[in-house]
Amino acid sequence: MVRYLVTLIVCCIVSCSTDRTIAPLSQNEKALLQEFRSLPNTSNLTIANMNEPGERLKLCLTFINIETKETLPHQSVKFYHTSSTGNYEPTDPADESTARLNGTSKTDVKGRIFVNTILPGDYGSSADNRHIHTTVFGATPEGYDIHFKQYSGIMGRNFVRNSDQHFLVDLKRDTDGTLVGFMIILIKNPS
Repeated sequence: MVRYLVTLIVCCIVSCSTDRTIAPLSQNEKALLQEFRSLPNTSNLTIANMNEPGERLKLCLTFINIETKETLPHQSVKFYHTSSTGNYEPTDPADESTARLNGTSKTDVKGRIFVNTILPGDYGSSADNRHIHTTVFGATPEGYDIHFKQYSGIMGRNFVRNSDQHFLVDLKRDTDGTLVGFMIILIKNPS
């Protein structure tokens, strides 16, 4: 009986733990990353420069109208997140959207934005809650969050699974060690 309980507990711990495995980019993903890097300046956003402490992160995002399944061209989108230490450091303490690490960009004609930043840190007393806030101006609702599969615990993954405003990106690793994520973000009621 004791052996059975120990096996059951070990299985539960293993199945509930966060899989931090990050696969390398495939050749197709490398080509897609290069395509996103080549987007026009208006759709190419750098939130964190090379001097910002933290692990480099590149996001290749496509914004789509959830109702029509069409891309959202020329859509204004704001991004903000914590530093690698988990601090927003807002210029207005009452508004975390004024985080030090923030930026606004517009999608290209195919609804795409390339974001160059760092992996946000965990904040507060929770672990595995890293995410990037995304505001899609004129949409109803405007707020959407990008979470990271390898940095989301079971509760976070369940939360994302049950929300149409939160998205879980499976991170990959480029040859230089940079984290890369590809994500389609479905937007409700865009303007």
